[in-house]
Amino acid sequence: MTAIGDNIIIGRNCHKSVYNAVEIRNLKPNYLYPESAKFFDGGYSPEALEELLKESGAKAVVITSPTYEGVVSNIKELVKVAHKNGAILIVDSAHGAHFLLDGFPNPAYKEGADIVIESVHKTLPALTQTAVLHVMGDRVDKEKLESALGTYQTSSPSYIFMASIDESYKIEREVGDKKAEGLLKTLEELRENVNNTGKFFVCGKELVGENGVCDYDLGKLVIDLSKTNITGTELQKILREKYKFETEMANNQYVIAMTSIADDLEKVKEFGEALVEIAEGLEVSSKEDTEQTNVKNKVKYSPYEAINKEAEVVSLYDAKGRVAGDYIYKYPPGIPLVVPGEIISENLIKEVEKSLESGLQIKGITDKITSGIKVIKE
Repeated sequence: MTAIGDNIIIGRNCHKSVYNAVEIRNLKPNYLYPESAKFFDGGYSPEALEELLKESGAKAVVITSPTYEGVVSNIKELVKVAHKNGAILIVDSAHGAHFLLDGFPNPAYKEGADIVIESVHKTLPALTQTAVLHVMGDRVDKEKLESALGTYQTSSPSYIFMASIDESYKIEREVGDKKAEGLLKTLEELRENVNNTGKFFVCGKELVGENGVCDYDLGKLVIDLSKTNITGTELQKILREKYKFETEMANNQYVIAMTSIADDLEKVKEFGEALVEIAEGLEVSSKEDTEQTNVKNKVKYSPYEAINKEAEVVSLYDAKGRVAGDYIYKYPPGIPLVVPGEIISENLIKEVEKSLESGLQIKGITDKITSGIKVIKE
């Protein structure tokens, strides 16, 4: 287990909550960047992890699998690399609680990961704020883990929430596989119908085998808009206002819609029909190259050091070269574009500016009118 001030390896596309832990424990983050798949993150390279472990000597690795878009990394190989170098592998599998069901990728804890966290409420029929933590093998000090949970969790747990988790797992055991079969068949037909329009494209298993993608969650509908002149936020608005469908997330290049075994399959079919109808009314018009690129921000201070320094608010456009005093991230999904202690680059400014113009939610902007952001006073 890591001690205060230790090195730790974290996937650069981890959720902000992972960065919060780094900050609280004054850990020294070493970033493992995922590969790029289309216009979103792919999986992590075991070779890159091995190199980083040898450089840092870190004893813990935290990654995200599946990602918000459904990408699953090669957990088995990442585990081998971590264990060979004396580290444990922690997997944020918030969007993978349903992976026990037939037709979906293998859960990370069945692939050898030491600690796996799943948000039950995201993909199973449980109340919001429900999650489980799996501990596998004997590499994790369970007493220390329980002590930490006692420190950071509430001392008054909700029995309603816990009953909700039990009930969702009961549903998963008794009828989950049958429901999953129906859902995946319906989604297969949806993908075929939408992709045949030649305008929208719903991503699927064609991603597997490249860019670190070991498997893919077909329950996620990532709708690629690169062959049209419509943006994700525009499509999201049409689906909401005309067809009464609420999607999970939208940006310039794509829309994410989430499904689960709790969905009405007729509604899922209607969603696909709505996409086909919208696509048929659009012209084919290729966008500029929207390939995902991972910008590696230069680091001056650790997150802990940065948040304990005096800060001031300046305009985003005056922040180039300054050191970030707070997180800036798109929400959803909550992955930081910049972390406290990192130097603000021109590319970052352009990314934030583009996102604001597109109507995306950007957290860390203190003043929406002037696009003010917090930087370290130096």
